Amino acid sequence: MTSAVKKTSGFDQRLRKLTNEIHSASSPNAIMVGLRNKILKVYNVEMATIFLVDAKKGQLVSWVLLPGDSLRKIRMPISRSSIVGFVADTKTTLNISNVYDQEELTRIHPTLSFDQSWDTKYGSRTRQVLSTPIVHRDNLLGVIQLMNKHGGADFDVQDERRIGELSETLGIALFNHYKTGKKVPLRYEELVRREIISAQEMERAMVIATQQEREVETILMENFLVAKAELGDALSAVYKTRFVDLKQSLFNAKKLVPLVDIELLRRNLIVPLEKKDNRLYLSAKDPANQAETEKIKHVFGVEEARFFLSFGDDIRECLDTIAPPPEEEIEEEFEDDFEEEQEVIEEEVELDNSPAVKLVNSMIEDAYYAGASDIHLEPYGAVQDSEVRFRVDGQCINKFRIPKHNVKSVVARVKVMADLDIAEKRKPQDGKIKFTTTRADKVELRVATIPTAGGNEDVVLRVLADSKPIPIKNMVPKRILDRLVPLLEKPHGLFLAVGPTGSGKTTTLHSSLSHINTVDKKIWTAEDPVEITQYRLRQVQVKPNIGYTFAAAMRAFLRADPDVIMVGEMRDEETASMAIEASLTGHLVFSTLHTNSAAETIVRLIDMGLDPFNFADSLLGILAQRLVRTLCEDCKEEYHPSQKEFDHLAQSYGILFYDQMQTYYSDSFTLYRAVGCEACNNIGYRGRAGLFELLVATQTIKDMIIDKASSEEIKQEAINGGMTVLLQEGLHLIFEGRTDLKQVMSTCTA
Repeated sequence: MTSAVKKTSGFDQRLRKLTNEIHSASSPNAIMVGLRNKILKVYNVEMATIFLVDAKKGQLVSWVLLPGDSLRKIRMPISRSSIVGFVADTKTTLNISNVYDQEELTRIHPTLSFDQSWDTKYGSRTRQVLSTPIVHRDNLLGVIQLMNKHGGADFDVQDERRIGELSETLGIALFNHYKTGKKVPLRYEELVRREIISAQEMERAMVIATQQEREVETILMENFLVAKAELGDALSAVYKTRFVDLKQSLFNAKKLVPLVDIELLRRNLIVPLEKKDNRLYLSAKDPANQAETEKIKHVFGVEEARFFLSFGDDIRECLDTIAPPPEEEIEEEFEDDFEEEQEVIEEEVELDNSPAVKLVNSMIEDAYYAGASDIHLEPYGAVQDSEVRFRVDGQCINKFRIPKHNVKSVVARVKVMADLDIAEKRKPQDGKIKFTTTRADKVELRVATIPTAGGNEDVVLRVLADSKPIPIKNMVPKRILDRLVPLLEKPHGLFLAVGPTGSGKTTTLHSSLSHINTVDKKIWTAEDPVEITQYRLRQVQVKPNIGYTFAAAMRAFLRADPDVIMVGEMRDEETASMAIEASLTGHLVFSTLHTNSAAETIVRLIDMGLDPFNFADSLLGILAQRLVRTLCEDCKEEYHPSQKEFDHLAQSYGILFYDQMQTYYSDSFTLYRAVGCEACNNIGYRGRAGLFELLVATQTIKDMIIDKASSEEIKQEAINGGMTVLLQEGLHLIFEGRTDLKQVMSTCTA
């Protein structure tokens, strides 16, 4: 790797670390004050200031940490008379080489000036200023200002790009803080509630802890004289456990620590205390967030782990006493100097690049344990760093960026793992990865590479579903389950699950098959790909590129003595006709179709060219479905809706609202809404639930199919027969407190 690339990568490493600290900062004040020194080091400047917008007063506000750990507030108007005010007012970046050169300032704007009293007040001499707005979703949140680059050189285009990256990170972090509306994290709210410390003092303690890179608990005890026992009791109450003072007792830690990888304990700030029978007792800084608990339980050979609370500094000291850390080694993987960098173009890809290997492994593992369905790796060539996004609960979220100089090695690593041609960059490729996590979980991924503009390659990794089917009674509400089960237990006929891509159709069919998977039935499935496996099911992966299509698989199944056949998808008239033929000759057939509603499916299949008489004779039922995001159980907020909101929900349900819901408006009536917390990435939603619309093929509906009735006529008849539509099922979830109207309306079509 050339020197210039190493230097650029060194900055990228420092920026990534700073980005993580910004997102983990406890409050906007901690970002403004506590991270200032780290910004100076990363950007190699003498001074840096972050101003935040006070929208009510139309001003910019910043804080200065004075001796004695007191905070002083600075206010600046949002106007074009000052540099920071101009940047906020115009939402543009300013790069000024000499703030004392009034001609340079006037060329930017006639009213622009620099207030020299700041230099006099703080005994400094400002030369260059690089200032950019902090904007997120078109909302002005503040301004970040860098002053005086070390070495005296002017800020250049690369510096402007880099401050833009910092601004983007700050925008996201500040937006998330403001969205939650909490100045004090949940962990420390109990201290304020018990009046051990005020909210203002708590926030000041968090700022000081961030600036000094120390534990908040240590600052509270040393600077604010909070008693250790009182502090421990309050924090442990939050986690519903008890406080263990490691200074007083280590239990059997000295015997237990050497039995496990010490770095695993340091990484998670855990110390094992005692092992009794099949239970392990541990103390942790955060008893509620122990991602590697299963690994620790496996090491100690126990089935149960119980966590107590201890302070982070005490845990580090305990571990260091038992197993002193090795002398710190200086990593030379990236150079960390600030010499002038030159643009270097490297086409050679390092396949065995250790950072790429670690990054890909970490990316897959993080996605799997975050419950992501897909990983999107999106390079932009030499223009900017590539973006990695996870699709969680149906929506994409930004996770991290990969430096543009390293992304080719990362893409190459994925292609090697998927057994793809790394030299072929002109056409799409498909492959699979079988991956084992550090917790010994087996993960299978389907990989697709797609050439994109500028000679880049996008990579999408589908994290295949859990191999075990979900019991159908755990998926479908009882009011629908009671009508569904008799259809599944029929000896022959056609049953369809329909909905858009990603709505859970395959999962539903596998759960249905699991319900009837008994020793007396021979069940064949044709899928693309086989994502869920079941004992006794004889499952086939179709391969259209060699002529082994769904229709070809169906023909083979009919010669193999089946009782039940599942076809992954009715993609064409041939497959649909064969499915109907099989159902009419004594077989139970399951399949899926991409349609929006149950009634619409009937019209679609007739339009495809199916014989209405045979189709009507074979059809048992159609289950349309969607997946709707559910409220985060950790932070959802109870509220009393207005009469107008209640009436709107009732009208949306229809005339049967009161008969079906048995709910009436009163002063005690409550619903729930999204808030956002750490557990749900400050989104307010975590997990998804199914919405189902079951059309049972009664004799009347069969007659309507033969007469080629419209989808609306069929839908109305099904409703008369007891079908609830997707929107109505969504309203049931709202009244059960599991989701809200926003999610239901964005998911359902009336």
